[in-house]
Amino acid sequence: MKLRSFLTLTSLLAAACGDDGGTTPAMPDAPRDIGFTKPTAALKANKETAPNTWTELGPADLSCLGMPASDLPTTVAVALTTKVRDFQSNNPVPNAAVTVFRDQDVGSPVDTKTADGNADVTVTIPVGTKRFGFKMTEASALDTLLLNQRVEPGQMAQMLPAIQSVSKTTATLLPALIGSMRTAGTGVLAGAMYDCQRREISNFIATVSSTRGSVTHLAGADTYYFLPDVGLPAKHNQHASATSDGLFMVIELAAAPAAFVQVWGYPTDADLAGDNLKLIAELPTPVISDTVITGSLEPLRTP
Repeated sequence: MKLRSFLTLTSLLAAACGDDGGTTPAMPDAPRDIGFTKPTAALKANKETAPNTWTELGPADLSCLGMPASDLPTTVAVALTTKVRDFQSNNPVPNAAVTVFRDQDVGSPVDTKTADGNADVTVTIPVGTKRFGFKMTEASALDTLLLNQRVEPGQMAQMLPAIQSVSKTTATLLPALIGSMRTAGTGVLAGAMYDCQRREISNFIATVSSTRGSVTHLAGADTYYFLPDVGLPAKHNQHASATSDGLFMVIELAAAPAAFVQVWGYPTDADLAGDNLKLIAELPTPVISDTVITGSLEPLRTP
C-alpha cells in the first residue's frame, strides 16, 4: 500500500516555504501558527467519488481505537515485487537501492536489493513480520522512506504497484520557482489518516512529538493540511485541520533518532462539546535530515 500521490515535490516544497498563511505580520508576542489549532468539528469519514471530488459519509468509525492489534505475522517468506517511481513525474527510477526493515527500525535492514534497468525490484519480507518499511536510495534522489506497510501473511509471492522516491533535481529547482528554499538539514514527515474501515478522516490535527502519548512538538514542527480538490497544501488560515482527503505533512523538523507522528481529534460531537481532544493515532519514527518519510496511519491499537 502506498500513500496517495499528494507528495509531489510541488506540494512538499510549496508548503516548506514557511508561509504562515496570513497577510498581516504577527505581533512579536503572538504565538506562531504551527498547524495545531483545536478542530471545530468532530472526526468524519470521507470517500473520493470522482477524481479530487469527496463526499462526507458521516462520523468516522473508531470502533477499533484502543482495541488489541489484529496484525498477523507472516508465516512464509514473502517475495514482494514492486517498481520504484519518481514522486513528481511518476517515471521509473532504475537502479535504486531498496532496503526493507521491520517496523520503524531503519538501521536494521532485513533485505536490500537493487532495482533493475526498468526500476523493477523484488524484496523478501521475512517470516514473522507484521509491519515493515522501505528505504529508497538513488544518486539523483533524496532518501525516501515509506513506513507502516503490511502484506498477506501466508502468500509467498505478492505485488505492490509502486513505491516512490523524490528527485534532487526537483528539490533544487522548485524552491527557486516559488522564491524560497527549504531549510537544509531538516526532515519531512507526511501521512494519510484512515478510520477502522479504511476511509479517509477529516477534522483532525497532526504534529510530530518528542514524547509518546502527549504533545511535545519537535523543534521546527509546522503542519499543513491539503486542498482536496487540487491536492496541494493549504495555508494555515485556509484549513486549520485535515480536509476530506485525510492528508497532512509536518515540515522543517529537526533531526531526531526517535519521535512520534501524532493525530488528535474529537471522535464524537459530545467530545467536541466537552473539549475532550483525544489521541487518535501515533506512529513511532526517526526524523532524518534531508529525508522524506511517509506512512499510512490508522486508529491507535494496544499491543
